[in-house]
Amino acid sequence: MFFCNRKAVARMGLLALWVLSSAACQVGPSLEEASFEEGLTATAPAALVSCTGVPAWNASTIYNPGDRVVYQGSLYEALVAIWTADPVWGTASGWYKLVGACSGSGTDGGTDGGTDGGTDGGTDISPPSQVLGLRATGVTSTQVSLAWNAASDNVGIAAYLVFRNGTQVGTTSALVYTDGILSPSTQYSYTVKARDGVGNVGVASAALSVTTAQDTNPGGSWHPSHVAVGTVYEPFTGTDGFFNKVNPQFPAGKRLDYGYLYLNGGVQFSEWHSRATRLATKSKEQGMTPIFVVYGIGGNSDSPASLWANLQNAGFLSQYFQGLRDVGQTATSIMGTGRIGYVIEPDTLGYLQQQYAAQYGGDPSRMPAATHAAYDSGVLQRGVDPDFPNTVTGLVQSINHALRKHTPRAFLGWQLNLWAAPGAPGTGIMHSTEVFGFEAGKTRIQENARANAGFALKAGVKYGGAEFISIDKYGLDGAGAGGANPNDPATSIWFWNADLWNNYLLFVRSLKDTLSLPVVLWQIPAGHINGTTRSSPTVYNPSGTFPLLDNTVQRYEESASPYFFGDTLTLSGNRLAYFSKNEWKDPKVTVSGNTVTWGSHMQEAANAGVVAILMGAGVGQSTRGIPQPGAYPEALPTDGYYWITRVQEYFANPVKLP
Repeated sequence: MFFCNRKAVARMGLLALWVLSSAACQVGPSLEEASFEEGLTATAPAALVSCTGVPAWNASTIYNPGDRVVYQGSLYEALVAIWTADPVWGTASGWYKLVGACSGSGTDGGTDGGTDGGTDGGTDISPPSQVLGLRATGVTSTQVSLAWNAASDNVGIAAYLVFRNGTQVGTTSALVYTDGILSPSTQYSYTVKARDGVGNVGVASAALSVTTAQDTNPGGSWHPSHVAVGTVYEPFTGTDGFFNKVNPQFPAGKRLDYGYLYLNGGVQFSEWHSRATRLATKSKEQGMTPIFVVYGIGGNSDSPASLWANLQNAGFLSQYFQGLRDVGQTATSIMGTGRIGYVIEPDTLGYLQQQYAAQYGGDPSRMPAATHAAYDSGVLQRGVDPDFPNTVTGLVQSINHALRKHTPRAFLGWQLNLWAAPGAPGTGIMHSTEVFGFEAGKTRIQENARANAGFALKAGVKYGGAEFISIDKYGLDGAGAGGANPNDPATSIWFWNADLWNNYLLFVRSLKDTLSLPVVLWQIPAGHINGTTRSSPTVYNPSGTFPLLDNTVQRYEESASPYFFGDTLTLSGNRLAYFSKNEWKDPKVTVSGNTVTWGSHMQEAANAGVVAILMGAGVGQSTRGIPQPGAYPEALPTDGYYWITRVQEYFANPVKLP
């Protein structure tokens, strides 16, 4: 390999690339690959030949992976990216990639010195033919079914690559593919390319434009018919690279259901517009429904006192309501008739119930709030919109109404907290069965959940027909929270065994029964338990195994995915004793020697009232199931692809809702 200065490459652009490879860099005598910093790569073919019948390279053209171009008289397969995330070097004149393969009349590099026909053991450089006959065989409001004619190749077709709006969304060996979940009444452009057994990719088919059907039941269910799965989603170049890698591994027509993004208040109000634009745009590209986690009233702090002060501050709340209006209008303009979700104000009701409610008899309708800011800001209109009082209940109701008014296709729910109501032991309400005894502890958990739900009900969370209630776990993975000792998880507050997770679903069921609303689990961590015997797809880990998490920042163990998706673990000592516990007599927990098996608990989650599980980091130290800004390498998750693998396995047969 040889290395060049990336500043020189960025300034000189692609036309200078091959000049640089021979002049500005030192090249080994037999090296064919040129590597530039941060992934800017170019592979020089062994033989340079003259090619015809394909377009010449053009600096103004944005190429797609697999496109073929003539450059300096030779044919190259282009894998092109503009590094727009880099404010210094992300320019349209540079930061391209060429992955080359000569084609046409070049020699094959084999031992016979002849032209490669695909049978002599030489290097096959002949791409498959162009895919013809791309057509739509079925279109609904959320899916498009495609078919095409077989391509030809001298050694045979291994797979077809399906692209939606220029992004690869699937790989199949068949001549058909179903893409979903899509947005209703939305136009999509599809192309298909053929790939042979040695990796040569043919030119793209002619583009097919398809518009999904109208939603035939616009007032109907806001969620899929299965227990949905979503992820924290901070769109940037790293997540684009991640999804480009993992999307082809999903079962045909399946993708993550939801992507969620935080809207923090205070000084970050100014970011709401750009974040709304990015999440809606990128979620739509990925076939996901965007969910905004509105975390604004606390003012980007974790202080109950700041929260309480902001509730009385009309100027602050005016900014807040204006932000809600802009997010709703911005996202709607992008999503069209597609749905947009809101998880509203995590911790807000929890802090009010925990810290301030006792002064007002536990009644949020007596607790003061500057609700009039909704009208002062112009977001709501006096005499047109309902007259909401200057109380916490009035504020909650006015937020629901404002979101409904400015996001016509919204679904929404308020977030509650495990720690808000009194009566929990010092280790948290889920540990009640350990502290008070099994049956008494379960009763304590139910009473605590009802107290949380009762306060929320008085606060007006159901106003306007809210679709769900939300509950979190904790944003930091179990083995990293509160100085937990991974070798003795029984001492951890958050590194839960199956008994504690079953307690959690009891809490969830009690919320659902009290409020008569389904539950969305949010901010569920995405690590795994070391000792997993699950094999990894080699596309993610060539060894076929998932790497151990070393329980350092962003690489902590967590038991959520093993519980919900199921896993078989090889353990010993304290870890074996802890994760073997089964006071619930759960038939999906079995132990044989040092092997513990947890079956999937997605059906149990559905039975408890869960309709969606939104997973991913909430604290900067958390393990990442998908990349987030600041992680390195930026396109890699920090969990070794465990979480996304389990999601993809789940989507092969998702659990239907009752």
